[in-house]
Amino acid sequence: TIYAFKSYRELGIRWMTSQRSAARLAELVDLYAKGKLRLHVRKTFPLAQAADAHREVESRRGPGKVVLLVP
Repeated sequence: TIYAFKSYRELGIRWMTSQRSAARLAELVDLYAKGKLRLHVRKTFPLAQAADAHREVESRRGPGKVVLLVP
């Protein structure tokens, strides 16, 4: 997360935009299926515990994604 948008060049930060699309998602799924993309999942929560998942994200306890499991 960049909090100093006007200063990113001076800070030496490389600005990257995300390319969110169905095609991009399909590419990522393919890379994952081939074992060329690894995801680190820190913790999973059932949907009923969404508030707990949100608190986990806010805690910044470590690397990895926090995942909600939707039935």
